Parts: sequence; structure tokens; C-alpha cells
Amino acid sequence: MTVVNAPAVGVSGLRKTFGSRTVLDLAEWSVPVGEFFVLLGPSGSGKTTLLRSLAGLVRPDRGAIRLFGEDATGVPPHERGIGLVFQGLALWPHLSVRGNIALGLKRTVPDAVERQARIEETADALGILDFLPRRPHKLSGGERQRVALARALVHRPRLLLLDEPFSDLDARLRRSIARLVRSLHDRFGLTTILITHDRTDAHLLADRIGVMRAGRLVACGAPDVLHAAPGSPFAAEFLTDAAILPARVKDGVAATALGALPVENAPDGDAYIAVRPCEVSLAAAPSPEGAVPGTVIACEFAGGPWRCRVALANGHEEVAVLTEQPRSAGESVFLVPPAAPRTVLQEDAGA
Repeated sequence: MTVVNAPAVGVSGLRKTFGSRTVLDLAEWSVPVGEFFVLLGPSGSGKTTLLRSLAGLVRPDRGAIRLFGEDATGVPPHERGIGLVFQGLALWPHLSVRGNIALGLKRTVPDAVERQARIEETADALGILDFLPRRPHKLSGGERQRVALARALVHRPRLLLLDEPFSDLDARLRRSIARLVRSLHDRFGLTTILITHDRTDAHLLADRIGVMRAGRLVACGAPDVLHAAPGSPFAAEFLTDAAILPARVKDGVAATALGALPVENAPDGDAYIAVRPCEVSLAAAPSPEGAVPGTVIACEFAGGPWRCRVALANGHEEVAVLTEQPRSAGESVFLVPPAAPRTVLQEDAGA
């Protein structure tokens, strides 16, 4: 029996090992109905294993999975009401676009007229209605991506799972397809979970982002909240372009290679401080109080301001800074640290 107001996905005590390696270890995690949730993390962090566990393609060693309030732990994949798009798309080359979209639809939509109407409605929503007679090899990468999405959406799934579906697309096309996916999510009233390595995709699409490490969720929250306060050095590296500096906090001040920086609500002890390129400025001489010497490693054009990578004087840390004019490698400069109080990062439990 479906539980009223239950989350679309509820996981508890979920664990999966391959040999001696634990690839998934989630105590509690849930995704509300209608949410677009994006999972970020390095290869091997457990993202795909989690997605395949939700789809019923991987059986966890222990723990429970509930979908829309119902226990789905032992339910076969085809009975879970899930649409799944793999990274490799898995289109059948001998079938037309129509045939690929129609795979498995007869089981859930027995009436032939209704099936064809469903296929054409879905193809039209994805802009591939004219491609229905074609074979996949006659389509572009973006068009094949739309076919894979149509095949998942034609079943009108309650839950859509996407395993890095944009990875083979160029930057312009991936943004276009990403926006289309978000619009379809809203149009069809889906709950969507997307895996990606691209934090731009995550910020563009997500209602919430989860960062995975060693099978665990080490950060979870709205994109703007996590970007401002990622919580741990690991999450900060995935969500921002900040330099992560070791620090020693005492009495509200963090001693770092970039100087003494004020911090907010931080206990005394070892920690980390994130400093973004836009928060640091260059000075030709140590005239501003607190300016720190450094040496330019490289200066890269970033499509607007130049992005200079500067090695700090201690020789161990590197900070990026934005500048309107390029600087030469080896040039001595002074960095003016941010004046605003910093948020302290603590090492996460997945370390």
C-alpha cells in the first residue's frame, strides 16, 4: 500500500560490497516526490551502484529501498515504474527510432492505437517526431540522446534515473539537452536522479545536489547553499573552483599560507579554508596591509578575465586569482586576501 506523502525514494542501511571493497554504505537518504536530485562524485564513489540498486539491477547486501512509500527491495526492475537512461544509450541499431522507443511498451500499454499515440506524443515533446522511421546510425549524437530519453519517458515513469547521459556531447549540445531534460522533468511531473561529473550540469539542473565519496553521501543540499558552504574540503573541490588551504584556527582567526583570515563560528583547531579566485586580488607591491608574496605559475585565458595560478611563498599552496591583464610565469606578485569572514571546512566522514 502506497504511503501518503511518502518520498519518491527512501533508502536506509543500504550496503553493497564487491569482494572486499565496500562500494555503497548509505545510512539514510530520501528524495521527495517531484525533486530533481543530482549526484556528483569521482569514479568509484558509488554513484552508479546506487542508481542501479534503485533500478533493481544490483541487489544490495543489506538495507531497504522504498519507492513512493512501498518496499521495492526485492521487486523486479520492470515492476518498479522507473525510466533509466544509461551512459552508453544502448540503442538497438537494427530497429528504427520508433522501434527503439516502443521497446517493452506493449506490456504496459496493450492497445496499439494508444501505444502509437504515446510514442508520437513523446517523440514530439523531444523534437524527434520526424526521425521515427530512421535508424540510430543516421542520427547525430544529440538526436540519439533524445531517442534514449524518449524510450525512458514513453512509459510515463514515476522515477527517471539518468547515468551520465550527456558525457559524450560537446559543451553547447550538452547544455541544450540538459535544459531539455529539466523542462521534461517539470512538464511530466517526474522525480529525477541524475549522475554527472560536471558541476555546471549539477548547478543548472538540480533542486538538490549530493556529493558521494567512498559509497557515502558526504554533502547534500540546494546548489546555492552548497556552493556558499560546501562543508568539507572534498565537497568544496567538486562544487567550486576554490583553493583549499590548511588552517589552524584560534580565537576566531585562521592562520593560513595566505595570511591570518577571520572565520565564523569555528572552534579552535585544525581545519581548512576555501578561497575562490574572485575573492583575491593582485598587488604589485606589499602596500596593502596583509598582502602575501607569491610567484605566478601560469596565466590562463578564461573567456573573460585571466586566471592566474600563484604559488604562495611557503612553496606548498597554490591560489588562483582573476585579473584583467595577463601575468608572466615566474613573476613575483603580492596577493591581497579576502577581508570577509571565512567559513571553516571540516574533513568529512567519508575521508
